[in-house]
Amino acid sequence: MKRSNFLTIVFTGLLLVSSLQCNKMLDESPVSTADPKNFWKDQNDAKSWMAGIYNQLQNVLRTNWFDWGEVRSDNMTVAGTGNAQTKLLNNALTANDSDINGITRWTDLYTAISLCNFGIKYFPEMITENRDQGQALYKDYLGQCYALRGLLYFYGLRVWGKMPMLLEPVEDLNQEVQFPRSEIAVVKKQIQDDIEAALGLIGNDLTSRGIKYRIQKAGVYALQTDVHMWFQEYDQALVASQNCITTSKCTWVSTPMQWKDMFVNPEASTETIFNLYWNDVERGNTGVGVCQKLGSGSNTHQYKVRPELWQELKNHTENNVTTDGRFYLCWDTVTYNLQSDYAANVVQFGKFAVWEALPGGDFIFEGNNQCNAKIPIYRYADVMLLRAEALTHKGRFSEALEIVNKVRQRVGYMEKAEETDVPPGEDKTKYIERLILKERQFEFIGEGKRWFDLCRIDKMYDFSNNGYAYLREMMNPILAAREGATQFDNNAGTPNAMGRVLYPINSDAFNANRKLVGDQNPPYDE
Repeated sequence: MKRSNFLTIVFTGLLLVSSLQCNKMLDESPVSTADPKNFWKDQNDAKSWMAGIYNQLQNVLRTNWFDWGEVRSDNMTVAGTGNAQTKLLNNALTANDSDINGITRWTDLYTAISLCNFGIKYFPEMITENRDQGQALYKDYLGQCYALRGLLYFYGLRVWGKMPMLLEPVEDLNQEVQFPRSEIAVVKKQIQDDIEAALGLIGNDLTSRGIKYRIQKAGVYALQTDVHMWFQEYDQALVASQNCITTSKCTWVSTPMQWKDMFVNPEASTETIFNLYWNDVERGNTGVGVCQKLGSGSNTHQYKVRPELWQELKNHTENNVTTDGRFYLCWDTVTYNLQSDYAANVVQFGKFAVWEALPGGDFIFEGNNQCNAKIPIYRYADVMLLRAEALTHKGRFSEALEIVNKVRQRVGYMEKAEETDVPPGEDKTKYIERLILKERQFEFIGEGKRWFDLCRIDKMYDFSNNGYAYLREMMNPILAAREGATQFDNNAGTPNAMGRVLYPINSDAFNANRKLVGDQNPPYDE
């Protein structure tokens, strides 16, 4: 990056900290200066800095949580009008397109990473000197900085692949600020190192007000599980997931209405681990992007769940009545009870909304700028279904299916998955893995998980037609039916089509950082 451009990122982040209004989730006052060398004096400074990091994490994931992790998957189809939706759904991304520049830029991501880097540099001094008698607090905050930096680089790794590694704060004009992309193995090791550092420092508060909006030890173990599963390290994922189970003290909810509570009242749920807090007043009348994506009270939202997936959930019946709460807790099933009606209308998705009157009917959808959904980053079912996949790959099929059945039963879907369901001659591991992935699809619709689930199965980072088998299995039939869409198939007439699994690096990055030149993700141009 150009020195001036990179420093703009850094000092924009510092200004963000200095201008923060009082943040209810952290109970802190705004700070009066953004000079990092003179900032780190007491507990109020530390609390304010952490609020700045979480504020910037919200900036990073406000819409990208959905755009990076959900849109291009087999969950979504277009709802409202707009060029961006069509380009994303048709796998037609480019590196310089005004419709989708916000999705392909990593500026907000690196601003958040920079804020974490400052905390990683300065909190150790505060710990050593026990400034303002806050040693325990500073250790927890340092652990959070490592954990969040690991999470941010994990997002970058999954979206763009290789990433420039910025691990030191930029504090003066003489520092090097241009870096090439590091290889996947280097990025992976840094994420793992950050996780290990976080686990040695971070707290495990399970009771404080608002604690589920800050990452704690259980959230770090959830991240560690996710990272190990991304790299198909099943033994390590089993250890990490067990640590998450033990540390989180989570228990399964027992009714469909309790399942719904995870999304409208996550503070009180026994299954929530780490959520992204959002308050439109604190954010200057800017809402989180869920409303504009899936269900807005102010204008037509951009996407809706594909009718075929809607019908699959509806088909979870007993005595011809849909019993799966994930169906009637997420859609207005009074107005839209036939697939033909659902397909013909721009139907809103109500997972994160409350009802206007009775369950099963209309939801109250907030306007885009007032959208206050508290979106989950990690929750218990996520970790447990990842654990089920790992168990499957270790041949522990009955344990894996026990988790699947628990996920189903708590929402009223009582059909049991059994080993005997595997057809004769089928690969049992692959069959049960696909069954678990389907359960994850039902469970996490709209939560920014499905695209990454599609990508991490079978051979990853193999951009020949041998890689990403599950992604191609699920997506190519859908893309083949869309006019102007590009399939993930190098033999279908589009050069390097498999490379489209990754997102393009935005052209602005090449203009700012000359060490990136020549290292775009193919087939995209710089």
